[in-house]
Amino acid sequence: MKILSIANSAGGVGKTTLAHCLAVSFTEFGKKTLLIDLDPAGALTFRLGFENPRTSIADFLSGSKITDSNLATTSERFDFIPADSRLVANFSVDALSKVLSELPKSFDVVILDLPGSLSQPLSMALSVSQLVVVPVRNNLHSFRGYLQIKSISTGVEVKALVIGENALIDAAELIDEPLLESTDLEAAAATKVSILTHDKASESAESFRNVGYSILEKLGLE
Repeated sequence: MKILSIANSAGGVGKTTLAHCLAVSFTEFGKKTLLIDLDPAGALTFRLGFENPRTSIADFLSGSKITDSNLATTSERFDFIPADSRLVANFSVDALSKVLSELPKSFDVVILDLPGSLSQPLSMALSVSQLVVVPVRNNLHSFRGYLQIKSISTGVEVKALVIGENALIDAAELIDEPLLESTDLEAAAATKVSILTHDKASESAESFRNVGYSILEKLGLE
């Protein structure tokens, strides 16, 4: 099982959209995929229609047993664990590692969607991840966030994923495929599905598939 974190200490760069679309693309490529929302704001949980969940990742980090019945399987065929505001609490350093070791079924890849801050969920995620992908737009705000993530990610590979144009990051630090800028993503989000489902033949959907395949290659799961 490979663990992938989607992180940037800057907000508003597209982490949640990326995490959702990667989960769908990995599933399309035949990978058993679990997506976990680790952001106390719960933007991904809201987007997928699971706001105010009966059980959330905070329960499992606190020691509640995780079972098949409290793993949600979405209409897009990946499994999901929602978040809630209790993620602001202090959990033990190894809490996330313990949750992942006790998953009730096997997965090829687990995607962690993280808050736009330097926080405990980020620290827990970095301790278990094999790869951190940092979405970066062509502005200093998101570039600074990338540098912050890179500076604290000891022992884990970090790659930037450019959205649109890139004039700030060396090619050696990038995921091979950039993401296209698209105005179609919000229309898809309003339907609670990704662009890969909402408009599967679009250039934007194909862009996410290409990025997904590049990341699977990085993880040794192609």
